[in-house]
Amino acid sequence: MGFPLDHETPRAWVTLVERQPTRLLEDHAHCELKAASSAHALIAKNPEHTELVQDLADIAIEELEHFKVVVSELESRGGCLGEQVENRYAATLHRRSAQSRQSLVLDRLVIAHLIEARSLERFHLLAEYSTDARLRELFAELLPSEAAHQGFYAKAARNLFGREQAEARIARLRREEGEVMSELPFSYTVHSGMVGAPDLAQAER
Repeated sequence: MGFPLDHETPRAWVTLVERQPTRLLEDHAHCELKAASSAHALIAKNPEHTELVQDLADIAIEELEHFKVVVSELESRGGCLGEQVENRYAATLHRRSAQSRQSLVLDRLVIAHLIEARSLERFHLLAEYSTDARLRELFAELLPSEAAHQGFYAKAARNLFGREQAEARIARLRREEGEVMSELPFSYTVHSGMVGAPDLAQAER
């Protein structure tokens, strides 16, 4: 399966993050909440685009439904939802985009597209290669929605700003996303990098 990303996650990432499934699930639950919040923010910035507003509302509802599913799985494993912390990946991507930003709305759409694309890639890896049967099942269930969401945000950017401007921005921020991901340290989170990963030499690549 191909993904609209410049930096490919190695399979070793799965080998590492599945060692701490409750930490991964807790982060994933917060990611779902943040995705719903991002949809809400885009609604607030674009109330005049009625079709976009309706689509974003549907996405927000779906993200919250996923949040409930992930929290249920987390709690079934003895974990609990802690306080929300900054998503270093997303925060760094937003900061990097600001250096060349011309439209906040366009960048929010493009960054949402890229974050969903990165999540889609990670979910695919977990669904294919995790040794935890329930994790494989859970992330396989989420794949279709994640694929639809990343496609939606790219399409919305093209519809609002025109194909040429949107594609230029997607290309620019896609390069930025790849650089950000290649520089991030490892953690037991959905959007972690691989810098300083434990036992990397022994983990399956």
